[in-house]
Amino acid sequence: MRLVHKKRANGQIEFGLVYGGIAVLAVCAARFLPILNILPSCPIHDLTGFPCPTCGSSRSIVYLAQGNFLSSFTVNPLAALCIVATVMYFLYSLVAFTFDIPIIKLQISEKGKNITRFCAFSVIFVNWLYLCSHL
Repeated sequence: MRLVHKKRANGQIEFGLVYGGIAVLAVCAARFLPILNILPSCPIHDLTGFPCPTCGSSRSIVYLAQGNFLSSFTVNPLAALCIVATVMYFLYSLVAFTFDIPIIKLQISEKGKNITRFCAFSVIFVNWLYLCSHL
């Protein structure tokens, strides 16, 4: 793994802006719309009694949008961390795009990609165990 500076080529899509924009829209929607009244309950939790790995994500985003960070991290820590990180990356990408500065990218070898996949799966699994013990 190594960090590299990459300058954006003309016409190149900056995915930090795309996915970050989606995250910002989700937080804004959660702040101003009655999201929790619109969304159905989790069908996996209803059928099995066990939460799915994303159970509580909507409530977590709503709590984040309201500024209640502790409740957000209590309901679903991984969802809260992902939204916060995505919004921060959006802001970074927006500044890099606006001022046309090189963006820092992570280059990962094939072995590093496998390690990253294993770590991501492990984090999701640990988050799911947390949800099972708290929901």
